[in-house]
Amino acid sequence: MKVFRAKACQSPMRKGWSIMFQHPFKKDERGRSHPFVKRFMYTEQHDEIDILVEEMNELLRVQDFWTSTAKGRAKARYDERVVNAFYNDIEKRTSEQIDSEYEYIHVIGEQGSGKTALIRQLLGIKKECGFLGIGSKGAYSATYKVKDSQHYEAAVCFFTRSEVQRKLENILLRSAEVYAEGGTDYDLVFELLHGDSSFNLRALLGDIPYKARYFNDDVPLRMSDENSSFKQFIDAIKRESEIVKDAVDQEGRDFAEVWHKRLECRKITEQMLLAIESRLREYKEGTWEIGEDDWPISCRLTAKELSSFGALTNEEEENNGRLIYPLFRRIEVSGPFSFKKGVAICEHPSVEYTSTIHDSFKQAASILYVHHELKELDIQFLQQLIVHGHGAKVNVCVTHGDLLTSPSCRTDYAKKHAMAKMIDGALKSVSPLMRKQLHYYLTVGKTSILERVHEEAKESDVLYKDLSSALVSGVRKKQHELHPIYLNLTVSQAFYEAMESLNIPYMDREACLKIALGEHEGPVPAIASAVISSVYEHFLSQPSGWSSTYHSVTERQQVIQELAGEFASVVYSYLNEQLLENSRNDWLALYKEKEDDQPYKYSRVIESVIPAKNDIYQQQILMRTVYQLIKYVIEKKDGVMVH
Repeated sequence: MKVFRAKACQSPMRKGWSIMFQHPFKKDERGRSHPFVKRFMYTEQHDEIDILVEEMNELLRVQDFWTSTAKGRAKARYDERVVNAFYNDIEKRTSEQIDSEYEYIHVIGEQGSGKTALIRQLLGIKKECGFLGIGSKGAYSATYKVKDSQHYEAAVCFFTRSEVQRKLENILLRSAEVYAEGGTDYDLVFELLHGDSSFNLRALLGDIPYKARYFNDDVPLRMSDENSSFKQFIDAIKRESEIVKDAVDQEGRDFAEVWHKRLECRKITEQMLLAIESRLREYKEGTWEIGEDDWPISCRLTAKELSSFGALTNEEEENNGRLIYPLFRRIEVSGPFSFKKGVAICEHPSVEYTSTIHDSFKQAASILYVHHELKELDIQFLQQLIVHGHGAKVNVCVTHGDLLTSPSCRTDYAKKHAMAKMIDGALKSVSPLMRKQLHYYLTVGKTSILERVHEEAKESDVLYKDLSSALVSGVRKKQHELHPIYLNLTVSQAFYEAMESLNIPYMDREACLKIALGEHEGPVPAIASAVISSVYEHFLSQPSGWSSTYHSVTERQQVIQELAGEFASVVYSYLNEQLLENSRNDWLALYKEKEDDQPYKYSRVIESVIPAKNDIYQQQILMRTVYQLIKYVIEKKDGVMVH
């Protein structure tokens, strides 16, 4: 029988001791037995922590206590801190709330388009100030709030310990697979340090020197004495990779399955977590909220100068091993920026339309799409903004205009002409109706070209002022007297067009686990996008009539956009409930499924909500559901459905 033992360890974040142990009867998020558990014990005394460890070891020895129903008996015998650490789970945190006092501007665009530099210019942040931004390595969202204040305030929200643990497990797995497939030490190290662009392990644990193949020069990386443990991680990964490969070859099992279940592999992850925790000791300033598992939940700091926060988001290579920004989920800073008071600018790290993004965009006053001049325009994303009801909020800013160096683009007018031709070329890839819609909203909204976005140039002042005024323009007047009239006969066409265009992405094992844990929307965005786009194009944007003959194009479009936004919300709500909330156990079962059986089981989960194309009967049932959703939205907005 396995023997479980607890041990004490000093908290890296606060004065006192924590207890670590493997739990005898609980399972972790991957369904593995005996997960590692860490709990803070609220004591600074050596003698007291020794007593608490002994009590925990007794709980770990006596199997009669290894059920949740035995908590009452344990309370009568052991210290409450020990009992809570043994039986209680960590409570999940609620999502962030929108502050209604602010007018929100959302900035989104491709990586490297210059979003951060543009926002810094708009807010008047000086070049020498290293705070705040999303660089090429950070994956957190950022919000800047402008208010009357004599100082700046920063608030950081962290990923949970279990989320970071799973990120580490996936990085370790991929590096082990690379080595097992015949890769060299160099391949293993490169995958470990650079394999996950959204989680920069080098920033947290430091660099390790190595030579790139075919090059005689040393890569200029360092490994300090305090960080020599990284070399031990490399050796451990190599050793376990070979053991797992032998087991896979002999038993024919999946490499990932064996790796995740093997205790020695899990220990590498836990040791890395402890190494990351030790880095947090260096951050003493601010008010920290620490969870029961001794992991940071949030941190709040106040300073007179914005540059005082620079250490938080520093991404300089020379500081690798002392940085913590990969642990950030989001960061918010408020203060006396050089912008309109009461405005909040939200910067998103990636371009991906989800129900979460839709909910935040619904509260937005403006949406600024930032595009790099030399890259292809993502016209599909702009189309998504329109069909989701955000068309009137859209503004486009094209950055790096100075890179247009051809003889035909020497003047501002010529550059604008080149940009217009690029937009026209992108519009050819969409349907005629959506081309017309995109043309309308790109004309109504503000489109700007900025040069030298990373420099503070005087000639850009006018452009920044124009862009600022467009983003914070007055609240649009709502039209209450105009109501659309629709014929229900066209609903079926919109539905079947959606089913025909539907391309459901396959979710791998890790995605299935995230869906089961409520951390990923899975196939919902793709399915919702197909339905919302088709209903907008073939139905909502083409009413058969209006309640009044005296109205403008702007008023018609405003009503249609309100309907589109409401319809998108109810579609996401329906799919989230049917495919996610009601199917958490199915997604967890998919994660545990054998690799060969996974595609079939995946299709069964999807078809329980979205029937196959040859299932005519179930498709008609789904069409009636979509019809009811459309009817509900139209009547909610005082529109009319003619039968």
